[in-house]
Amino acid sequence: MKIILVAAAAILLIFAEAGGACAQADDAGVAAVRAQIEFNDRAVGRAIVTRDFAALATLWSPGMVVNSPGNNILTRAQVFAAIREDKLAYTSVKAVTDSFSVSRDVAIDMGHEAIVMSNGPMAGRPLIRRFTDVWQNVGGSWVQIARQATYVGIDGGAVYGHPDPALSR
Repeated sequence: MKIILVAAAAILLIFAEAGGACAQADDAGVAAVRAQIEFNDRAVGRAIVTRDFAALATLWSPGMVVNSPGNNILTRAQVFAAIREDKLAYTSVKAVTDSFSVSRDVAIDMGHEAIVMSNGPMAGRPLIRRFTDVWQNVGGSWVQIARQATYVGIDGGAVYGHPDPALSR
């Protein structure tokens, strides 16, 4: 009986070690994806500031959509136009990830960001917004396929000079 208990304990220990190794590999895989997404996100920020549309075209899927903090849904082409029109000009941006997850070829980055716009009705005022960025691995490269952002405590349309009339009732 003692031999059976020792054998059972050894088998459980082997499975526990194997499970731990799998969990560590999964954690390492998620950490690697997160590092790549963080790198790409910084590249997106630089590309917006420098108006590097070629870089943005490689980082953003052609089908990317944005549920804008300005209370409208934009295509990638419309975001490019907003950049050209100086509607996405910032003095500072500091993003903090609150949750990061990966499911197969999709990564979801959720958090908040403190921004200061450099022009428009809210220029110079610190603003906070919540965001969700969705990335997909396409052919070995992570590209952003969707973004949702919402201002906290302020009408997003007012930030861009078009307040939502429903909120001013």
